[in-house]
Formats: sequence, C-alpha cells, structure tokens
Amino acid sequence: MGSLTSRDPSTPEAAEATGPAVLRIVAGSEQKTVLETIVGPWCKDKGYTCTWKLKGSVDQARDLQAGQVEADAYWFASSVFSQLANTKHVLSDVKPMFLTPVVYAGYKPVMDRLGLVGKDVTAVQIIDSLESGKAKVWATNPTQSNSGATVLFSFLNHFAGNPPGQALTAAQLKDPKVVDGMKKFFNAMDRTPPSTGTMTSQCVKEPNLCQTMFTYEDLVIEENQKLVGEGKDPLYVAYPRGAMAISDAPFGFVDHGQANAEEHHKIFTELQNYLLEDEAALKKLAAIGRRPGNGVGLSMSNADTKVFNPDWGIKTTLKEQGVTFPSSEVIDQALDNYHSLYRKPVNTYYCLDGSGSMDSNGGWDGVKDAARALFDPAEAKRNRLQTAEKDVTTVAIFNRNLTAGPWTVTGNDPSKLTDLREKIDGYDPHGGTNMYTCLDRAVQQLSTSSVSKKLIVVMSDGQSEDDSRDPSIDALRKAHIPVVTIAFGKSASPGQLQEVAKASGGSYVSNENMVSALREAAGYK
Repeated sequence: MGSLTSRDPSTPEAAEATGPAVLRIVAGSEQKTVLETIVGPWCKDKGYTCTWKLKGSVDQARDLQAGQVEADAYWFASSVFSQLANTKHVLSDVKPMFLTPVVYAGYKPVMDRLGLVGKDVTAVQIIDSLESGKAKVWATNPTQSNSGATVLFSFLNHFAGNPPGQALTAAQLKDPKVVDGMKKFFNAMDRTPPSTGTMTSQCVKEPNLCQTMFTYEDLVIEENQKLVGEGKDPLYVAYPRGAMAISDAPFGFVDHGQANAEEHHKIFTELQNYLLEDEAALKKLAAIGRRPGNGVGLSMSNADTKVFNPDWGIKTTLKEQGVTFPSSEVIDQALDNYHSLYRKPVNTYYCLDGSGSMDSNGGWDGVKDAARALFDPAEAKRNRLQTAEKDVTTVAIFNRNLTAGPWTVTGNDPSKLTDLREKIDGYDPHGGTNMYTCLDRAVQQLSTSSVSKKLIVVMSDGQSEDDSRDPSIDALRKAHIPVVTIAFGKSASPGQLQEVAKASGGSYVSNENMVSALREAAGYK
C-alpha cells in the first residue's frame, strides 16, 4: 500500500486516482482547513493517495439520496444533513470527528452595545437583541447551508421548549408559538447568504451591511487568526444558552461496489482513528479551533488561549448538552417550513439573457431548465426553491433592450408561476446583448418596493455590450441589493458577471449543474 503518495487533490490525475491505497472523500467546505493541514499530510506520510472534493452538505445529501455516489467517504458539517443523506442506509461507520458550537458573532463594540459582552448569554437575550433592530444580522439559508440548518434547529427547539435530549416533533412544528417565534427570528435577518464561507468573508468585508452573524465557532477562530495577523480587530462570540446547537462533523463510508472497497475502508478506518485518538492529531485540530468529540460536552482542559481566546468571548468550560436533532422526516418538514412559513417575503427580479448568442451556445436551454426548476411547484419543492405566499417574482428577458416582460407574480399561485415558465419556454432568443438595461430596470423597480428583502438574479453568457456599464455598476453599489449572476452557455464570459456580483455584494456562480447554481442563488432568500 505504500507505493502511492498523496497528490494535489485539485489535479485531474488525483481526482481520478484508483488503486487499493486510495481514499476519495467528498467533504463540506467547513472541513477544507482540516483536509489541507491534517488529513493531507497524514495521507502522504502513510503513502496513501487521498483526494477530496468540496461539496456542500445539501448537495452531499441529495447525491446520496439519489444513489449518485462519487467517493468512498462523505464528510458532513453536522448530523442534520447526514441524517437526510442516510435515509437509504448507504453510509456506514459514521462517527463525529470533532465538535464546534453555533455562535452569535460580531465585532466587540457592536456586541457590547447589544449587552452581550462579558456574561453568560441566554437564547432569550440573543432573541431580544435581534428584535431590537440595533444591529444588522446575517445567517445562512437553512435549506442550502449546514450552519443555517443547525441554527434553525437550535431555535426551533428553544421556541418548542425542548430541553437538551428531547428531539423536536412534527406536532411541535405546527405549534403557533413555534411558528410565530421562528417568523420573528428570521424577520430579523438582513441577509441569508447561501454558504457559511460566503457569509463569513462578506460579513467581515462589509461591516456596514453585516454587523453580526450566526456561524460556527471554529470558523470565527480561523477568521480571527487572520484578522489579528493583519492587525485588525477580531470578532467576539456569544453562546445561546438554552438553545446550544453543535456541529459534530460526521464522517462515514459508502460501499457502492467500487473496486478495492475493502482496502479503501481500511484507510478510512485508520483516518477516523487517527483524528479521534492520536494525540498529535488532536493537538492539530485544537490549533484550528476544533473541540474534541470525546470530552465532556464542549469543555476542554488546558486549551490554548491563543486559539480559544477568552478575549474573543470563547469559553472552554461549556458543559451544556446540544439540542437533539430530530428524525429525518421532521428535518425535511422543518426545511420546507422555512420557505412556506418562517422566512421574510422576498422580491426577486430575474434578468434572463435572450440574445442570439444564448441560442447558439446552448445557454437558453439552460435558462428553460432553470425556469422549470424554479416555477414548476413540484420541482421547486424537490429542490427547495419554493416561492412563498408573500413573495414577489418578476421575470424580464433582455437582448439589447428589454425584449419580453417584465412579468410580475405576487404570491405563489401555481397557475401563475407555471405561466411564467411557459412564457420563457415560448421565447426565441435573438439580437444583441446589454444586461445593464435589465439591471437598471430591476434596481428601479426594487428600490420602490415595500418588501424589505430584495434580490436580483441574472442568467447570461456574460457577453454584454458595456456602453452603460459604469452608471449601472454605480447604481448597484448604492442600492445594496445583492445580485447573483449565473453563467449559462458553452462560451460564457465571467468577467462582467463577476464584476456585477462583486459590486452588489452578491455572488457569481459558474456551475454545470443548473440546479446547484439555482440553489446558490435561492440561498439569498
């Protein structure tokens, strides 16, 4: 087995590595640092070829549910999505590798203004601070991000009155006090980015738009190490006592008939044991903010205060048991409830590139597939892209000008949403391209909307005329409406799409998997 060595997992050679001394891993982005600094070196020392692909826990769960297995082992951020992934019992030997709690984080002056510094903070106090409106708050979308889902179940259990050890039930999801509490909670969110990494980086860069956020403790520690190294102020954390939710990084094996499965399983077991039991590995994990999974609750002895820094609000004596995650059926219903009951209404404006180039490069076929995923009620539910009762949805098709629409639907009437899809299906792409025309119209319409949460989604090949580029980009910066740009077509040009996304505080998505791209866009809802 020692004949193969660990290779750069980003290379095609490594991605297609085969043989007995190989372990292929799909992991959430939360495990990136662990993979690069601990797993990779261990594999190299052992003479194994370990490759990994970063994929969100939502996508991991969807793939395993659909039987689309591409690796030997799957590594989730928390048990929420590993439970959903394992409804068909494809994962075996699943063990939590380490722990990190969900925290409420912000710069210390803001947290001090909220009365959350230097004290034992309860979930009630955090909720009161949210409802006060004294700070802008971000959390990731729970239907698209593991940290958001963990936060969702943290506060669902709080409003249900469940003590640690008591799992949420389907009946409790319908309890008016639970529904009302979650509505108020998510009404306080100013933005819900689609991933924890996206949220954390944007929040730190845009303190005028994001002053506090719900995220994982270990990611705050990683971010603080960078901030302090750059001579900047670190973030401060508070733990919601009474609604503590813990990410446990479950790591499991999948035997799907792959060659050398027995040898791959042996490497997997060795790696699990190394991360759980080896003293050197435990020290390395602690150095990047991961708490051991074999301690008493979240408590740690002799923790390095440069990492678990009390000046950052970090506590190493936490003994509170985390909330118990419910059955997969209740998890599934709660995630659906986010769209149908809990979240803020969203006014979304779709700018669809209907130029001639989108016909010749296959981009318009992708747009029609996107319309089916978004506006066909059954497909939208399956992909967790549902339109809510009080949402406003506008679709406009552009070439050099607006060439069709805008069409607006208020609410989620299936017949009206289906009509949007049919109008898109019936359009024939033609003419030149000027996406800035549509962006200007979207900003004008959304700026006068009474719906507080707004989003622009652009689907284009990016090959736009740019005569009106400068004033459009300036208007986007001033509007503070996130724009998600999705590249469609074989010859998609990312430059202009990336610029629009960056100027607005949104994100650029280039993804061959259309549904994954749409879920990232919908993550802002």
